[in-house]
This record gives sequence, structure tokens and C-alpha cells, in this order.
Amino acid sequence: MNRIICLWFFLFAAGTIHAQVVNDDFSDGDFTNSPSWQGNADAFIVNAENQLQLNFTSTTPEPSYLATNFTSTSLDDKEWRFDVQLAFSPSGSNKLVIYLASSTSDLLDYQNTASVQQGYYLEIGETGSDDAISLFYRDGETSTLVTRGANGQFADAFEKTIRVRRDAGSNWEIAVSDVGAENFIVTATAQDNSLSETTILGVLCFFTATRSDLFYFDNIYFGDFVVDTTPPIITDALVLNSLQIRLIFSESLNASTAEDINNYTLQAGDIIPESAILNEDTVLITFNNEFQNGQSYILQINGITDDIGNVMEPFSFEFEYIDPEPAAFGDIIITEFLPDPTPSVGLPEGEFIEILNRSDKFIDLDGFTISDNTDNEAIVPPYILRPNSRIILCPSSVLEAYQEINEAISPTTWPSLNNSSDSVVIKSAEGLTLDSLGYDLSWYQDEEKESGGYSLEIINTQLSCFDKANWAASVSDLGGTPGAINSINDESFTGNSPEIDFVEVSSPIAVIINFDKLMNRTSLLGANYLLNGEPVNLVAIMSPANSQVLLTFDDEFVNGQSYTISVEEVADCNGNVATNLSYTFIYDELAPEITDVFVLADSLLLVSFDEMILESMAEDTSNYILLPSDTVKRASQYDSVTVLLTLQNDITAGNNYSLRADSIQDMFGNVAVNEVFEFEYTNAPDFGYNDLLITEVMAKPIPDQLLPNREYLEIYNPTDLKKSLVGLQLSDSRDTTIFPVSFIEPNEYLIICPTSAANELSEFGRAIGLSPWPSLNNAGDSLKVLNHHNALVFELNYEEDWYNEEFKAEEGGWSLEMIDITNPCGGASNWTASQASARGTPGIENSVAEPKPDSFGPSIEKAFAISVNSIEVTFNESLDIERLNISNFQITPAIQVDSIYRISTNELRLFTEEMAFRTAYQLSISNVFDCAGNAVADDGSSIAFALPEEAVAGDVILNEVLYNPASGGVDFIELINLSPKYINLRGWHIKGSSQEETIFEGEDIIINPEQYFVLTENKEVLINQYATSAVVENIYETDLPSFPNDEGLVLVQSADSTFEEAFNYSSDFHLSFLRSEDGVSLERISPEAPIDSPESWKSAASSVGYATPGAPNSQLNESGINRGTLTVNPPSFSPNRPGRSYTLINYELSNAGNLATVKIFNSRGQLIKTLANNETLSSTGFFRWDGDDNTGRKVGVGYYFIYFELFNSNGNTEILKERVAVGGNF
Repeated sequence: MNRIICLWFFLFAAGTIHAQVVNDDFSDGDFTNSPSWQGNADAFIVNAENQLQLNFTSTTPEPSYLATNFTSTSLDDKEWRFDVQLAFSPSGSNKLVIYLASSTSDLLDYQNTASVQQGYYLEIGETGSDDAISLFYRDGETSTLVTRGANGQFADAFEKTIRVRRDAGSNWEIAVSDVGAENFIVTATAQDNSLSETTILGVLCFFTATRSDLFYFDNIYFGDFVVDTTPPIITDALVLNSLQIRLIFSESLNASTAEDINNYTLQAGDIIPESAILNEDTVLITFNNEFQNGQSYILQINGITDDIGNVMEPFSFEFEYIDPEPAAFGDIIITEFLPDPTPSVGLPEGEFIEILNRSDKFIDLDGFTISDNTDNEAIVPPYILRPNSRIILCPSSVLEAYQEINEAISPTTWPSLNNSSDSVVIKSAEGLTLDSLGYDLSWYQDEEKESGGYSLEIINTQLSCFDKANWAASVSDLGGTPGAINSINDESFTGNSPEIDFVEVSSPIAVIINFDKLMNRTSLLGANYLLNGEPVNLVAIMSPANSQVLLTFDDEFVNGQSYTISVEEVADCNGNVATNLSYTFIYDELAPEITDVFVLADSLLLVSFDEMILESMAEDTSNYILLPSDTVKRASQYDSVTVLLTLQNDITAGNNYSLRADSIQDMFGNVAVNEVFEFEYTNAPDFGYNDLLITEVMAKPIPDQLLPNREYLEIYNPTDLKKSLVGLQLSDSRDTTIFPVSFIEPNEYLIICPTSAANELSEFGRAIGLSPWPSLNNAGDSLKVLNHHNALVFELNYEEDWYNEEFKAEEGGWSLEMIDITNPCGGASNWTASQASARGTPGIENSVAEPKPDSFGPSIEKAFAISVNSIEVTFNESLDIERLNISNFQITPAIQVDSIYRISTNELRLFTEEMAFRTAYQLSISNVFDCAGNAVADDGSSIAFALPEEAVAGDVILNEVLYNPASGGVDFIELINLSPKYINLRGWHIKGSSQEETIFEGEDIIINPEQYFVLTENKEVLINQYATSAVVENIYETDLPSFPNDEGLVLVQSADSTFEEAFNYSSDFHLSFLRSEDGVSLERISPEAPIDSPESWKSAASSVGYATPGAPNSQLNESGINRGTLTVNPPSFSPNRPGRSYTLINYELSNAGNLATVKIFNSRGQLIKTLANNETLSSTGFFRWDGDDNTGRKVGVGYYFIYFELFNSNGNTEILKERVAVGGNF
């Protein structure tokens, strides 16, 4: 495969411009001056790139245009140029029209029936995929095609320069080039003289909503022809193969100069090409001799001219020719990787793998794959890895960070490396394994560094073969050396000497020695082997990897006797020599026997033997027969004494079966012949509710303690049956995983953990790994175990405060343990932090185990009707699900419960007959038990609920606001439900002046008909502050936006924004004679009073403590606002007394638009208060008088007269009068 080397050069074309009518590059940042563009100005902007851009923001798309006017100009010998970009594929509904000439600046005038618009315009965009550029002549409503460019030229998104020319003979030419270049290609020509002059040009955009900002324009020119005075330049140079180079120029060239081979010289050696072939703006150069791989060259170009004769400056460019070769095994090796980047000691917090090309080849990594022990292979992008060069592979999320260190690329996905153990495999694009390894924490050779932040580095990259001895933790101060020579590099290192891993007795006179690494074949052939000190002969090398040898003896082994195999001197593949290696075993003549067959699933059998068995024989399916006839499809060794058999067909419950095992061999060559085990299959016991418990949670492990730095759960089987875990699911609040093929014994504590942690945790008890692992949240999580029917087996919702010891929760490293496993539904009270010295007890009884029985029955916390025939009911603890039935639930007025669905252990959904809106229901329960067997408590056996409805305008109003609380107090707002509906506030918004808002997202909050409902941030503080007036059951605690003390906004908005209550309050609304406004609420004087009128709000009375949260307002006008000619309501009042401390002056007029002056006089005719002075009135309304004078002081007791003077538009005057009495405190 030939690698193409590209060099890019950018041309900024210029030419000589003569008389110009329009020339706008929008560099001034607007389109209103020099020249001025008019039309749909609000639909266009000049963007940050100084381009004219469509920016239509209204809801309904409509064609938008801009046009510019100028002095009438002839169209002869004129040129138009536009840089145009459409960031989408044009179509019939998303198209561009460019008016080269128009008789009117309204470019949409042709849509009018009487239109006389004339002009020429270009159009790009049509139905189908043949989009071309077309020139039309318009005469009123009629358009005539003048000429059309090549079909499909504009079918896709594009960015081009469009040039249109018309000469004195009315000959038209349309040409297109790349933006910034002069490589124009003529796409259409025609002759038309329908119009000879113009005063207007412009652009018109047709678009749908998703294309409303994807039209761009720049460098708009109209004037005399632009004469090309710019010589050509090279915009692109491409090495096609070992003999050819393609040059692309900025414009069309003169053929005689472009095809003159003497104008091209290749250095070194002054090589002249064999040929140069021109195709418009492209020259293909061919040489006689091939380029050399890895060699740098300079191509010099001279004497090239364009069609006009402009001579190109002498030009040269340097390139390196690379011809990639396929990689062989060992060419590419893994030399460093970072599986655990946290905590960082200097490197980016992201994994990486470094690979080295240790061959003399140029290798293209395109299509290479990298993987771990999963089946997911990440594909490496194209990249030429040079001989003896390194490259960093890393996730895309940290690519930029690693590129700051050295060369780095990112595969398509990333095979996340397990911290403690995993494998890494790199393959070529053809699937050839080039290098692989399997690591664990021992590779670090440093306990401190294995906790994270340090890479694993290879010591000697030049060895013939590798093992873990050739790896160690980086000693770099940064924690690694990605892309550079390793910090522990040592080419003299050859590794450790080999050792015997184990010896397999293959027959009474033969053994197979298994070494722990790859061996030197010549060394194996020449080594001295001994049995109990006597020399024996090597028979054969058993494996291609040279790690096994077969030895035979003259005498048979004796049952029960000890034997020692010795090797005096042998070397591994790197030349490391081991001397006097030995392995001792006791010979056994008894064949292995089956001790148990456990049915994991209908087609899975777990077969246990009484001793270790040889893997190769145990996994041979032909060694098993299940009678009556069934075939073993797969056999895999589960552990050293157990085999997992997968059957071709399911077995049937109630039948007797016979398993025959043949040729199963132990480690001493003893072979089981026709070993038979008979068993009866009964239905595998499924897991019911609480048949499997989670009894311990390690959610926040830490390093440097007795327990591994690993998350784990402990599960417990409280039944007396051995049970299969096949089909069980474990989930948390985000992820779900499936249990592996395994089992749990009766009363067994079993550790479950990430697959990579199973070996470490198996030191504390039997452990099985799950992959993927649902990572446990430190602060709390929701864990569920489901059986293969998706029925709930166990549920645990732990929280951080369950530790009951704050330092253990914060420090980490302590497990949560269940206290009483006979009370699995006890919740928080039955859990606490471990008291063990190891900080946890995985696999054994919990350190905090003690009796903690549940003696209290469940009670209803909440009932909510989610539809006309379903109710969600929440209890305060987990229920005994199996004892529930519909007779446990009664609803009044009478509604039948049809069925029950369990949402969680303490949440139910009741499906019922259809319920009615605007009806209060009562749910009562009986004979409902928690999972400890306690019956429902009497005081928690019933609850009220109703069907909620959506609110409309006028259903709920804002009734009272406290925005300036007394010292130590809190704000509140009060709503009233004026409707007969039960209204749900879920999703409603409360906003303040700063647009800070509270949204009721997570809970259903119901306001009953005619209920006062108060929202505050501290219910207890509010109740204590207004103890005599607050109604406790009407107060709800929640977050609120901040409300300024002087003036501000309270806005209440429904979830669907169909209505809102917006109150712009001010301290001026308070009574003027108040000594202090702190802690005084503003009350709405009537639900009918308009919210936006200052006259509708009044300071709460002192007699009720200055606020009435959850209760009727102290200033409520219960009789409403009258609508008479002029009425006073009430006719007598006492300022700042309970009840009505003000009066309303209501008016009703025959016409709106009158001017009014409203004044208050005392009985002696003295002016006391001016309420209005020449104010324009609506036909109905009111004024409020608080019994104060113009200075804000309270007036004295007595009669007062209201003088209401009206002036209409005809100059007529009308006087209205009323009397009001002001009382005092007695």
C-alpha cells in the first residue's frame, strides 16, 4: 500500500478591479452602511468571521432577503462575484436566489398579482439530486430560464465563489471556483438582452426551521470585469505512488509551459520527469525511476504561466516518500501502559498504551486493533509508525493532554483497562496478533505504586520473548514516559531464570514438565533430567512455545510413593539459565470419581470430582454421555475439581438421569473409565422474595488496609437449599449486570465483586466476579436482585448516614453490615458500619450481628391517583408482598380495586374502577403486613386522595407575599385554589427578579379546592413567628428564589406555562404610617383584584401579627369589588383594625378614556388626600383609601367626602360625590 504525502498551499487571489458599483466584504461588521442593505434586516447578521449570515429567529420560517440600491447602471461588460456557503444540501424548500438585477428592492414583489418586477436572478436548489445553478429572467410573475449549469454541481453542501459576466453583446457566462482561488470553471453560457440596466441587486433565502442560520455570503462585487494579474500558485501537491506526483494549481494553466518537462526538476540528482500532462488546473508528473522508501526529495517548478500569461514565481517543495509494509509478529510491541491513572502524579488522568515499532519498516497502523480481555476491539486510525519509533494510544477524552507530551492518537473506542489485572492484545488489520500480555498487580514490583498513578514499563525492548519479569513500575517523576524511552530501560536485562510450574504424570512411566515461561529449544534438548537423582532421557518437546517436555522412565511409579523430578541446567528463550530445578509429587493410582451433579439450569450441569483433574480431558465433550440420550455440547473446567457441562437439550423435571464420564484423568495419569453418577432432577429451586440477601456493602474502599482496595457485596442464602445463581440480575440506580454461572450453598456467605477483584477477595471467602460491575455510589445507591423471571428477590437502598459513625463514612474503607439477617427489611435501623479490625467481614458472619427484631406494623405515607383507574401507594417500610391481595384495600366512596402491581418493596400501584374528578376519596387498608410479619398500624391504615387536574388561568392565584421577613424570619408566598379541582403543582415554577427559580420536579403536591397553600424555606420558623395566625397543615417547606426587600418580582407559572401569576411588588404598596415593614406581608384585598395594581395589595393587620400564612387575609374584601356608578365599600372603616382597615371607591362609566381627579375632603371642606390627578380611566375600576392624608398620617374620626371629577373628550365635566365614615380604636 502506498502512503500519499499531501502538502497544502492556500491562494489568496487578487486582480485589478476597474469601476465598481458594489463591493462589500462586511469587514465593517454591519450591513447598514457602505453600502446599505435593506429588506428583512432582523433576519440577517454579520457574524464573527465578517460574513453576512442568515439568522432567522422567529417561530415560523418565511423567505427573507436583503437588497442594496445604487445609481442606474448598464449591465454590459459587467461582472458579479459572490462568495456563497450553504451548510446543507439544497432542495426545493431550502434554496438560494441571487438577484443580479431587479427593478424593485422588494425581491418578493413577484408574488403580488399586479407585480411588474423585472430582473435577472440565479437560483440554487431544487427537488431531487440534480441541483444546478440556473440563470432566470423575471418579468412580473413570469420567469424564463436563460441558462443552466451542470446537473448535480450543487447537490451537496458547498462553499464556492460564483462569478457571472455579461459582455457588450449580452453574452452571459457563469463560472465557479473554490473560495479564495481563481480556478474558475465555466458551467453555463447564454445570450439574453431582455434587460439592459439595473439599480438593485440582492440575496433571497428560502428555508425550513432547521436551515434558518445556514446561509453565508461574503465579498459581494458588481462592477467592471476583474482583470486577472495574479500568477498561478500551487494549492495542492500529492505523491500518488513511487513514480507519480500530482500538482494542483490555483487556476487553469497554459499548456505549453505546464507540459514542458524541463520546468520540473527533482532533487537530489537533477532528475527530469518522463512526462507532464495538463488537465485544466492539474498537472500529472511521471518519473522513470521509483522513489526510495523513507527518502526525502525536493521538487522544483519554474516557468509556469496561466492562460493570460502571468508567470508563476519559482517554487519548490520538500516531501518524504513512504511506502508502508505489513507488520510481522514482534515488529510492533507494547512497551508501556497506564491501567490506573488515578491519583495522578504528573500524567493526565487517563489511561494510555505505548507501542514501539522495533523493525526497519514503515508501518501503517490503519485498521490495527487493540483489546483487553473482553471481545471489544478498538480500531486504530491511520498513522505511519516509523522504524524504531513510539506512539501513544489513549482515549479521545485525554488525547489533547497526551499530545502535549508526545505523538498520540486515539482509537475509535477505548478498551478500559482493569486496575488490578487484565490483558492487552494488539493485532494487525489482517487479524495477526503482533503482541499480547496479561498483567496483574505483581508486575509493578512496588506496592505503593500499584495503587495508581504510575505506568508499567518494559525494561528491555530487544529481548526475543517477554514475561512479567521484564516489567516494572515507572520511576519517572511524572509517573510514566509516554512516547519516550522508558525510565527503567536497560538493554542488558534478560529477566529471571525459569522455574518448573507443575509436573503432570501422564502415565505410570511418563511425566510432562511444565515450565513457567518460554524456553530455549536447544537448551531443553541438551538438559540433564533426573528422577529421584537418577538420569532419565528426554523424549519430546510438547508445545510450540517450548514450555513443556515429556520424560519417560523404565519402571512404573508406585502408588503412594514420593518422587522428585530434577533438571540440572536449562535456559529460557532470553538465555537466563536455571540450575537444579526440582518438583516433588506423591503418585496416586486411583482414578477420579464423581461426587455430585448439581443442576444449575435446565441445560447446565456442574459436575464435581473428588480430586484435581486434567483440564484437557475434562473439557473434551466426547468423554461425557447423559442418559436417557442427550449430548454434551460444551465442557469447561469450573475449577480444579469441577466441570461445567452445557447440554444440547434441556432436561426435564421429575426424570431420573445417569451421567457417564469416561477418560477423565487426574494429575497422575489415572483415568476414570465409565464413571457413572445417577441423579433425579427436580425443578431447580427459584429465588423468592428475601431468599437471597445482600448482607454487606463495601462502597468506598481505600488502599493500604487489610481488605483489598475493591468494591464488593456479600450475599447470603438464608434457605436450607443449594441454589443456582444462573439468571439472577444485580442492578443499581444506573446499571444492570447478570450473575455468572455459579451457585450458593445453604447458609453460605458469598462475595460478589468485579471480575478483576475476584482473586484478591477469594482470600477472605468464596468470591465470584461480575462483569460489568455496577459501580457503587459512595453516598448511597439503590441495589436490587431479580430472579430469572424479573421478580424482586431483594432490594436495598443504602445511604451514607447508615454508617452511624461520621468518621467511617468520610474516611472510607469501612463496609456497611446488616445487623440482624432474620430482619432483612429493617432498613436503616438494621444496618451500621463494620466493627471488625479489618473494617469488613466479607464471606463470613458480620461483626455487628445481633438480634434486632421489627415490632411495628407498616403505615401509609402517601396515596396519589396517577390516572382515573390507578393509584400509587407508598408505605413507610417494606411489605410482605406474597400476602397482599385486593381485599386488603377499600376505597370510599365505593371504588373497586381490580389488581395490585408492586413498584418496589414499599410502593404499590392499585388498578381500580374509573374514579371521578373533583371527588375526595379515602383509602383504607387492613391485614397488610411488613416482611417481619407485623400488621398495619391503626393510625396508619387510611389516607385521603383525589384525582388531580391541570390548572387554567384563574384557578390558582397569588394571595399573600412576605418578601422582607423580620430578623431571623423567612420569606413565604401564599396561593389559593379558587376552583373545585384538586390541582397538582408538580413541574410548576416559582421565579424571582434575578430569574432564579424553584421547580417542583420530584414530588406530587396537591392543592385542595379552596385551600390556602403556603411555600416557605423553613416551616418551623414561619409557624413560630406567626403562631396566632399560621395554619400548620397549609404550609409546605421547599426552596424559594430570593426576593429583594425593596422591590422585586414573584412569578408563579404552571408546568405547561399555560398561565402565570406575576406580581411586581414594591415597598411603596405598604401602609405609609407603618413604623417598620420588616415581617409585614402584603395581602391581596380580594381574589378578584387585579394582581398588577398597587391598589390590590395591603399591609397585613397588626392585630393578626402582620401576616396570615395559610389563613384568610386580614385585609380581605369578602364582598368583592362593586361595579356601580360610584360606590364606597365599606361606607365606614377604621384604619389598622382587624377586618376592613381601608375602603374601596368603585366606579363604572359608560365609556373608557375619561380623565379623573379624585380627592378626599373633611367635613370642614379641607383637602385631606388626592387619590388621582387627571388620570385616564377604563370603563370600570376602583381606588383604595387607607384613611391617611397626603403626608401619610392617619386621619381623625369623622365623616369624609369623596369628590370625583370627570372630563370627557368633548370637554364635558361630570361631578360624582360619596361620603365615608372613619372610625377609631375604642
